[in-house]
Amino acid sequence: MRRCDIMNENTSNLERKIVEKNMLINSFDKHDDSQQTKIQDVEMELDGLLYQYYKMLGNKKD
Repeated sequence: MRRCDIMNENTSNLERKIVEKNMLINSFDKHDDSQQTKIQDVEMELDGLLYQYYKMLGNKKD
């Protein structure tokens, strides 16, 4: 498998995970205090995924 193909596959996987985390956050009741910790945990995971995605896009330009 070529490096470009691997990068595209990794980018697609990250995009899928980002969409899943967004859908999960949207499924929580933001007015339910008992879910605030869960929401914050998923948001932190999402931040990490977005950072990885940003770095990967930067590497594609090189």
